[in-house]
Amino acid sequence: MRERVLKAAAEWVWVPDDAEDIVADDYRLIVYSRGPVVQWSSTTRPLEVVHAEMRERIPAGTRLRWWVDAQTQPANTAEFLQGKGFTEVEDLEILARPISAELTEELAVPEDVVVRQALDAETIERAALVDSEVFDWPPPSRNELDSEAATIARGDLLSQRFVAELDGEVVGSAGYRLMGDTVGLWGGGVLAKARGRGVYRALIAARCEIALAAGADLALVSARVTTSAPILRRIGFVAYGTKRCYEL
Repeated sequence: MRERVLKAAAEWVWVPDDAEDIVADDYRLIVYSRGPVVQWSSTTRPLEVVHAEMRERIPAGTRLRWWVDAQTQPANTAEFLQGKGFTEVEDLEILARPISAELTEELAVPEDVVVRQALDAETIERAALVDSEVFDWPPPSRNELDSEAATIARGDLLSQRFVAELDGEVVGSAGYRLMGDTVGLWGGGVLAKARGRGVYRALIAARCEIALAAGADLALVSARVTTSAPILRRIGFVAYGTKRCYEL
């Protein structure tokens, strides 16, 4: 199971239409509209050389994010980055659990929480705004939102957002990506005023139910160590590794 989980986690990469995907022999660098991200690196070359090469391939003056996990080589990559002035901005656990038809009952999802797919532009934008508030992310651009809505309108539901409502108000959002027999769960967040009412569990259950119907039997999450990871472990997810993101 560990090998399956870590392989799926490594392959789970989001590349929107407006991003530049640079796949070298020893790293993968994706230049998003919000900034470049090193998704993975495993090199025998001097890190000084690799870092300089990356800098030549991205716009001058932009921030650079670099993910490091147990598969990253050399083993001192994090120390090198910190020596360059990078600071740790994300500390995630890689968690997974099998999906079953009894998950909603097992998680004791409250009846007053309504979860639905974000299948129109207005709902997609509302979900994105919840993400921005919960995670302190910059809101997506109009172009990003329109592109996402157009993808859903074409019937491509491999990657989509969900919203959770209490008393008709959107108080939570989350997303998923279907990857064959595995579903990647991302961005599960609940507004502060609605926490403690089962909204997060409802978002987990709803996404897993739809993924199970589509043929997936494993749910995968990269969760923040201090927030969502403890919740996920309490509902049956098992940690298989960690990864950290450094930013300059």
